[in-house]
Amino acid sequence: MKKIIWCLVLMLTVVLMSSVALAEGELPTNPFTWEQLATIAGATLATLLIVQLLKLPLDKVWKIPTRIVVYIIALVILLLATQFTTGLTWESVLLTAINAVIVALAAMGAYEITFKKLEERMKAESEEVVKDPPEELN
Repeated sequence: MKKIIWCLVLMLTVVLMSSVALAEGELPTNPFTWEQLATIAGATLATLLIVQLLKLPLDKVWKIPTRIVVYIIALVILLLATQFTTGLTWESVLLTAINAVIVALAAMGAYEITFKKLEERMKAESEEVVKDPPEELN
């Protein structure tokens, strides 16, 4: 039940991210635009969602460290967004590689804050139930 609540909170966050366009008086027509993906916040959100989608299949098929996958996805998103907004130059490619580190760290931090703490809490609650069985079982 709690996982469903956290998933709903994450989905609500995605919806609220589009409120930037509402502040400018435009209604968003797409969940993401290239301009939004070119920002650290937009790239972080997209990276987090894509990694969560690919994480389980990657863990089952290949044993690739998740941190490497997160960085590669962040780099690809930022490179594509830069190409489609301002165009790529050698300088922008180098800056994009550095910005991808920031995006990857932010996406991993967002995961830690939401899902890891939830998993730890659920584990602690299950251990608590095992330690203190109901009176009926004693």
